[in-house]
Amino acid sequence: MKLSKIAQKYRDAASFTLDKMAQESGLSKGFLSRLEKGDFDSQNISLETLIKLSKGYNIKVKEILDLLNVIEQDEPAPLKVYLRKKYDIHNDADVDVIEGLINRLK
Repeated sequence: MKLSKIAQKYRDAASFTLDKMAQESGLSKGFLSRLEKGDFDSQNISLETLIKLSKGYNIKVKEILDLLNVIEQDEPAPLKVYLRKKYDIHNDADVDVIEGLINRLK
């Protein structure tokens, strides 16, 4: 989906005027208008702008990136990798114990 369509969709869903969206996001009304008209594509938008848009729409940046098909993930991360990242576990023995418990629940 194009960024202009995403911007229109979420602003309409929130029933926001451009003024209200500008207030919520911290982006100018003129910029938002140009964005919705398609003057920008996803390669020309900074991460800072995406963060402001997500704040204004009250959604996660990842949701916008998913709609733009920017992030592709072929396979889910293995359980051990997930546990280390999610719970900030650095000890392999702890990860093994947690993984063992989860596997027993299956």
